[in-house]
Amino acid sequence: MKKRTIIISLICILSVAAIVSAIAVFSGRKPWKNLNPSQIVSATVRLTPPDKTIQITEITELVDLLKEVVIYNEDNSYTEYSGQGVVFTLTMADGTQTSIMAYNPFLVIDGVGYRTKYEPCEALNQYANILLEQAETLSFADHTQATTFQATVIEITDSSILVEPVDDSLELDSSDKFSVPNTEKLALQTGDIVEIVYNGEILESYPAQLGEVYKITLQEQIKADAMQDRISMVRIDGRLYCDTGRESTVSGRCGNLDGEITSTVEGTEIPVEDNQSNFGSGFGYQYGTDDTIEIFMNEKWFIFEYREESE
Repeated sequence: MKKRTIIISLICILSVAAIVSAIAVFSGRKPWKNLNPSQIVSATVRLTPPDKTIQITEITELVDLLKEVVIYNEDNSYTEYSGQGVVFTLTMADGTQTSIMAYNPFLVIDGVGYRTKYEPCEALNQYANILLEQAETLSFADHTQATTFQATVIEITDSSILVEPVDDSLELDSSDKFSVPNTEKLALQTGDIVEIVYNGEILESYPAQLGEVYKITLQEQIKADAMQDRISMVRIDGRLYCDTGRESTVSGRCGNLDGEITSTVEGTEIPVEDNQSNFGSGFGYQYGTDDTIEIFMNEKWFIFEYREESE
């Protein structure tokens, strides 16, 4: 009788432990809910692509974002995904360093991957890209002698582009053609209109060359993937659906899925095959109303809406 009581007690203990463990997995936890800006000596963020590192000066804003991060079960399958990785490196007051990679639907802490809540992770990604844009703007503002003109792309090689300045451009007084280095490997096409920022110096050659080129920006005939950069997208039944940022409020949902995302492409690319996304695979979906798809991620349903694609 005593032995039977002990066995029943062990079963009860194990059951309680299993329930507690399950609750912890599905409810998630906030690893930095008590983080204070004074605990961080310095912080940087590296974005890949474009492989650039930025020093973070406003630590408080970063801490506020980290406090909202929620992680669930450990999951290192993030290595099977592709897309933009945003890695924050924190140097703490005690001399230690922490690496945090926002890689929706994952958060990677010091090399260990976890499933994470979608919205806080996306907020970290957007924050990093805003810092990148600000850094680039400041960089170009430092070029006090910068000159800008627009030109039409007339020829493309592996390392350079041949352009013709648009009508009324002052550069036409120097030459009708300019050979410009394409160091950023921009995906351009003949006929594209680009804006070129340079140091104002034009070298005597033909085609003419520019002294130092600071930036080339595509102005017209923008590719759909450039327009949709960093927007989560999925292709289903030949139609492209884009993330609205809204969570579904549907209740009493049918338990059967209408399909599953089975393949993925880079985060800056547009899915070209059915059941393919640019934010990962393995997510189930159901058809919504008004040309929408609802995708199940991190225990929530997110709304994606159909958008027509430009030619």
